[in-house]
Amino acid sequence: MLYTKELTSRGMYDILVCGGGYTGFAAAYAAAREGKRVLLIERGSCLGGTGTAGLVTDILGQRRIEDGKLVDSVRGIYALLEERLLTEGAALDAHTIDYSLHPHGWLPFLGTGLLYDNERMKALLETMLKEAGAEILYYTSIVDVIRTNDKVEGVILHNKNGLQAVYGTCVIDVTGDGDVCADAGCAYEFGDEEGGLAAASLEMQVENVDDAALMDYMWQTGDVRFRKIIGELIEQGIWKFPYTIFISVLLTKPGVYMINTIRQVGINGINAESLTAGTIDGRAENLALLDIMRAYFPGFAHAEVRQIAQSIGIRETRRIVGDYTLTVQDLIDGTQFPDSIAVSAYHWDLPDPKSPSHQPYAGVTRKSPYTPIPYRCLLPKGVTGLLAAGRCISVEREVLGPVRVMGPCLAMGEAAGIAAVMALEYGGDFRKVNVDMLKHRVEEYGGITEMP
Repeated sequence: MLYTKELTSRGMYDILVCGGGYTGFAAAYAAAREGKRVLLIERGSCLGGTGTAGLVTDILGQRRIEDGKLVDSVRGIYALLEERLLTEGAALDAHTIDYSLHPHGWLPFLGTGLLYDNERMKALLETMLKEAGAEILYYTSIVDVIRTNDKVEGVILHNKNGLQAVYGTCVIDVTGDGDVCADAGCAYEFGDEEGGLAAASLEMQVENVDDAALMDYMWQTGDVRFRKIIGELIEQGIWKFPYTIFISVLLTKPGVYMINTIRQVGINGINAESLTAGTIDGRAENLALLDIMRAYFPGFAHAEVRQIAQSIGIRETRRIVGDYTLTVQDLIDGTQFPDSIAVSAYHWDLPDPKSPSHQPYAGVTRKSPYTPIPYRCLLPKGVTGLLAAGRCISVEREVLGPVRVMGPCLAMGEAAGIAAVMALEYGGDFRKVNVDMLKHRVEEYGGITEMP
C-alpha cells in the first residue's frame, strides 16, 4: 500500500539529539551550553531513561577502588550532576561508604556507584538542560530519517501534533538501540552469533525492609546473593525462575531497596510485541518474587512494593558497524587509543542469553581494568551528519559489558555533544573533527579521555 502525506516542518536546528537517556542528556547539555540551537527528542515523559523511568537509580562505571581509594574514570558533566545532587541531599556520597561488605549492592565495587532519589534526578536533569538553553520535546517518537545521498539531514517525528519533519545540521543517535542509524540504513550487529540477547529486567523497588535483619544475615553468612537460600528453594520446587541469585541495593532511605533481580530471557528490545509481553510478565514476576522474598528471605517479611518501573530495562540490542570496532582482545591487551574520548571503569557484565546468572567472561583477565572508548566507534559507516553514542556504539558483543552502563554513557554523550558543535563548522561532517582538539575540549570541561 502506498501512503503519502504532506508534512509540516518543525524547523531547523544546529543539533538534533535523538533520545533522552543519560547519554542524550549529556550530549544536549554539552552542545547547548556553547550557545547552539539544540532539540532533544524523547518518546517518554522524563529524562534519564533506564536510570529514571527504568528505576535503575545507581550510576556505575564512573570510578573504581584502587588501594582503598576511589579513582575516577568519568568526570565532566557527570561531576556537575553528582555535585548538585549531593548539594540537594538527593544522593549518597560514595566517598563516605565503607568499602568492605556493605548494603549498597553488597559487593565492594558496587559501592562506587551514585545512588540517588529518582524524582529529584528527573527534575535536576530538566533544570540543567533548561539552564543550558536546550529545547526538550517529550511524548515524541522518531519514525524515520531524512537522508540525501550519504548525508543525514533530519528525522521524521510523530506526536500528538501529528507527523512532522525536523532538520539538523548534526544528528546524534542516543536512542540506546541505534534506531536512527538503522532507519538511515547503517549496518549493525545484533546479539550473539545466534541472535541471542542478554536478559532484560523490569526493576522493582520495595520498602519496609528490616535493614538490621538483612544485614545481619549477609554479614554473618557472606551469602550476599542468597545463593544458598535459592538453592534450597530450587530443590523444594519453589524457585522456578531462570536466574539463581538475588540482588538487592539499599537506596537513599532506610528500608527502601532496589531489587535488581529478575532476568527476563528472550526479550527483544526492538520489537514492540516482545517489549509489551516483557513488561506485562515482568510485573507479575516481580510480585511472585516478592511473595517468595516475604516468606523466605531475611529482612523482607513485611516488605511492600514501592513501585515497579514504567519501562523495561534492556541490556542489549543493536551495535552499529563503525569506523572502528572495539574488541575483546583490545581490552585484554590494555590497548590505548589516540582517539579515546571517554573511559569506563566497569567490568565484564553481559549475562549469557540462555543462563542469565552466568557471566561468560567473568574469569577473563585484562591488562587494565579501564576501557577506553575510541571516537571512531561512534561513527556509523556509510553516512555523514550522524553520530551514535551509548550502548549502540561499535564494539564486539562482550565489550558491551563495560561500556553500556550509565557512567561511561554520560561521558560518551558529553564527547558527542562537543563533537557536534565542532562538526557544525564542516556542515555536520563528524569525520572532519580534529580529535586532538575534541579531546582537549572534553578535558577543558573536566572530562577524562584516557585511561588513568
